[in-house]
Amino acid sequence: MKQTRREFIKNNAIATTAAVAGITIPGVKEAVAAEGDDGIRWDKAACRYCGTGCSVLMGVKDGKVVASQGDPDAPVNRGLNCIKGYFLPKILYGKDRLTQPLLRKTDGKYDKNGKFEAVSWEEAFQTMADKWIQARKKGPKGIGMFGSGQWTVWEGYAASKLLKAGFRSNSLEPNARHCMASAVGAFMRGFGIDEPMGCYDDLEH
Repeated sequence: MKQTRREFIKNNAIATTAAVAGITIPGVKEAVAAEGDDGIRWDKAACRYCGTGCSVLMGVKDGKVVASQGDPDAPVNRGLNCIKGYFLPKILYGKDRLTQPLLRKTDGKYDKNGKFEAVSWEEAFQTMADKWIQARKKGPKGIGMFGSGQWTVWEGYAASKLLKAGFRSNSLEPNARHCMASAVGAFMRGFGIDEPMGCYDDLEH
């Protein structure tokens, strides 16, 4: 289905309004994700900026992500995107984004107090393996891992299996222990609820 840029913008506005109102307009979600005259292909993906679980549609052209929008079929965000979600394509091509492993070295050898140097993936993985083996000699309490609120379910499952089944350690924590825990305490004291205000239920009621 072809559509003009103007039609694309109009369909986005309709889909967003319908999502906020909690209604479905037949044909709009297909039109929003359709390939337009500019040759953009839209694919489903999960937004990785936080752990909410929003689903997005990523626009790809010439092998490069060029745009993003909310997925109208997603029950979590209902076709909407926050400002972070709309800027998803930017993070892929930021000038400061790492494109290869960095390892702290001094005189060409690993040194935890050394300066970061670019290394090959093979060297990076070998160094990690060596250090894990050394730490494992201390027993389960000698190994730990900090996870992320941005992990997908599958990544979290794999990390849990690696640490608990592979290294026999229960020392697995998310970054939420340092990041969100203090905010939850403040929300509970201030509002009596452990999450920020302004969810879709608040908007609708």
